[in-house]
Amino acid sequence: MYPKPIQKLIEYFTKLPGIGPRAAGRYVFSLMKESPEFVKEFGIALANLPSAVSSCRECFRSIEKTNGTAALCVFCGNPGRAKNSIMVLEKESDLLAIEKTGTFQGLYHVLGGTLSPLEQDSAKKLRIKELYHRIAEHKKTISDIEVILATNPTPEGDMTANYIERILEPLQVSTTRLGRGITAGSELEYLDDTTVMHALKNRK
Repeated sequence: MYPKPIQKLIEYFTKLPGIGPRAAGRYVFSLMKESPEFVKEFGIALANLPSAVSSCRECFRSIEKTNGTAALCVFCGNPGRAKNSIMVLEKESDLLAIEKTGTFQGLYHVLGGTLSPLEQDSAKKLRIKELYHRIAEHKKTISDIEVILATNPTPEGDMTANYIERILEPLQVSTTRLGRGITAGSELEYLDDTTVMHALKNRK
């Protein structure tokens, strides 16, 4: 058993997605090799995270807080982006993977995850209701709206896309999905730019 301060940090790291006890231990021992100044600054950056970062009031992408007001991100606040096209993504890293290709010029909506077959109320944890109201608001001024369901090609991603399609039916919007050039089970954030670009162009 490690000393309590080390064990406590390991437990915190293992709460992060994809990090097991071994990896968490490596991170903690790596931090111990750093200078006291680095560790102090690292701790300050973590402590300031909740007060320094907020979410875009439209798409829920992370943004730096400005005077405590609910601001827009660089995409939602850009008048040059196409307002008649909204891409729905599981997480922010997927948004960055799409944006890096330079192919998509519409708006985004970050769900914050996927539906889980093991959690009965998992839909309540996602920003699906916000998506519905956002599109309903857009429909007041834009008649022809395309909603691109860019969830990952996993069972959970497909289940989430199917659910959103049903939810949006009353709004009578066009829903498309990314082309299946993406291998089943893969995730957008780990794919190369060319694969993502072809998947976007071949959506249907």
